[in-house]
Parts: sequence; structure tokens; C-alpha cells
Amino acid sequence: MDASSESQRSVRIEVADLMPGSREIVWDLITDWEHQDDWMLEASDFLVTSEHREGVGVEALATIRIGGIRTRDRVRVSVWEPPERLVIEHVGWVRGRGDILLTVVDLDTRLTWVETLQAPLGIVGHLGLRLFAPLMRRIFRRDLRVLRGLVRARSRS
Repeated sequence: MDASSESQRSVRIEVADLMPGSREIVWDLITDWEHQDDWMLEASDFLVTSEHREGVGVEALATIRIGGIRTRDRVRVSVWEPPERLVIEHVGWVRGRGDILLTVVDLDTRLTWVETLQAPLGIVGHLGLRLFAPLMRRIFRRDLRVLRGLVRARSRS
């Protein structure tokens, strides 16, 4: 499949929120692999499988449950620019990438999260993923609200 047909079969989901704390606090929370399920509520059972825990090449597994579908997702860090940018490649059943960008806004941090996903099973998988996209967007917005609470609590301590 060439790049243009692959992008036509991708589903892009973008969410953003203002976090009440520094980029460093937000970065620490989003890269605390085994505790990502504290804010990413559809995920569980995180396990770092690489020998290193920071930087390009970190690999991890997580169980993801969305809309009654449960998968074991394998990810690999492809961009590591603390405390500004993190890119995760989805290299399991669902392919694609997740980009998180942290920008300073006064004393706070704007987190922008973009998932670009390609489903398995050709056009059938793509149509299914498109149907799930609104649900996924709501779930990711909820995740950011939960993360905002964690950032607020960490910023106060």
C-alpha cells in the first residue's frame, strides 16, 4: 500500500486541553508508563518491554478496551523531546501513531494529542474504526480531564 492510500485509510483524532501546571509535570505524568492508566482510563496492564525506560526506542504493551473491544497494543517511542514532544508508534494490531505536543501558555501547559490510526482488515476495519472515532474522541477528552486533575494535584504539592 502506498503512502497516499494509507493516509486515505487513516482515521485522525485530535483532542487538546489546558493543563494547570508546568510542561515538566505533564511530561512526568505522561511518561510514567506503568501509571498511564491513572489518566488513560481505557488502558490497563502497562508493561515496559524494552531495557530502557526513556528515549527513542522505549517499547511497551498495554491492554486497551474501547466500545467493548479489547486488544493488547504494542507501542514504540519514535520521538522523545522532553518536555515538549512525544511520538508513539502503534505497532500491534492497530497501526499508526500518537503525537503529544506540550506548549507553554502563561504558567500552564496546552496538551495537544493527535492519534492517526489504521485498522487491520482492510476497508472493513477502516469503516469500523471510522464508526468508533467519535467514541474514541470522547474517551480521549475524558482522559485529558482526568490528567488535568492529576496535574493540578501534582502542581499543588
